[in-house]
Amino acid sequence: MARKLLADTAILAVGMMAGNALSYGFSFALSHQLGPADYGQIGTLLALFLIASIPATALQAVTARRIATATAADGGQAGEHVHAIAGPLLRRSVIVGAAESLLFLLLSPVISAALPAVSTAEVAWTAVSLLPFSVISGYFGLSQGASRFRDFALLFIAVYGVKLGAGLVVSSTLADPTLVMGAVALSWFPTCALCHYVLRDMVTVRTLIRGEGYLLELRRASWGMGVALLLSLLDGLLSAHYYRGPTLGSYQAGALFTRAGYFGPQFVGILVYPRLAVPETRKMALRVGVAASVAIGAFVTLVSALAAGPLIDFAFGDNYTVGASFTLEKSAWIFALAGAMQSLVQLAQLDAVARGSAAVGWLVLCGTGVELLTIVGVAHRDPVQLITVAAVVATVTAVGGLAMAARAKHEESVRVRNPEYLPAT
Repeated sequence: MARKLLADTAILAVGMMAGNALSYGFSFALSHQLGPADYGQIGTLLALFLIASIPATALQAVTARRIATATAADGGQAGEHVHAIAGPLLRRSVIVGAAESLLFLLLSPVISAALPAVSTAEVAWTAVSLLPFSVISGYFGLSQGASRFRDFALLFIAVYGVKLGAGLVVSSTLADPTLVMGAVALSWFPTCALCHYVLRDMVTVRTLIRGEGYLLELRRASWGMGVALLLSLLDGLLSAHYYRGPTLGSYQAGALFTRAGYFGPQFVGILVYPRLAVPETRKMALRVGVAASVAIGAFVTLVSALAAGPLIDFAFGDNYTVGASFTLEKSAWIFALAGAMQSLVQLAQLDAVARGSAAVGWLVLCGTGVELLTIVGVAHRDPVQLITVAAVVATVTAVGGLAMAARAKHEESVRVRNPEYLPAT
């Protein structure tokens, strides 16, 4: 068991590191090929996609929870219970993705009018990409819930590798942000076929008869994951309101240290989530997840404190932060600490989703409100004040969320009733 856990940890860590590198490579490559003006449109569209994909992220968590519960009912290996729900769960991902994509397509003229930097066509292609991404998220949930982490890592790399390849091909030949977003959206449709091929043994042909609380569970998960994402993005959004020029550039450069602290422990949540969904293994999984996340966050913060100067010079060059009203090198560790604490908030929220609870989401929403009021009221004159408030609020929210998780009891597990699913005719 210990050897398998170590193997799963190594596979997930390497796979998600590679996938995230490909994702960042997409932004880095396009920023060089398209130039500041066109890449500004891509950056806006990516932020829009991140917000719009919250239901897909919640869908992955709900799918993983139900598959993990069914796997436990099958004795630890995918069997009758898993096969009964895998197909219906995937069909729900198609329905959710199609509904969300259609909604954003209809709203694309309104969104474009509110964000004049992007066109209606660019927003429309971003909307189209939500359909395949929701389906892909469903397959992510299948592999995560069944603890098939090798398949999860493979698909994670493939999804972001295809995204990078499509973006590079189009941007190097046509250099049009609209066509880049269209290429990404279309490239993810065959990626869905790859996901199905890898996990085809889990999916049987069944017809769903009854929902069994799926929409309620998805709504709770979307709510919780959404407020956690908002907490992680709030300081960056407010910095764009209060700062300009080199100061804003330095703050956004610091945000990369925040992302390092946030995404560094990301694989830990993926690894422990299936065990969080099972009452018998939840407590131990939570302790392991917290310990691993704290260790990784402490390491990233320490590296940021000791080696910020060389890292900034390597990534941005000497001229990038010249003229800023604060010294990023001295405060990079605060950015990293904020990200590390936000990752613990995310872990507490994942545990709440696994338990079927919305309580942590309310705590995170309160933390978000406190951060917003504090920054708007008194802590926006100095960028170091702003990021310090973000780090303190994230720390308090993480401690509170994890304390709630430690005392909480697991909600009634999702039951899988074979009579609710019939073979398709």
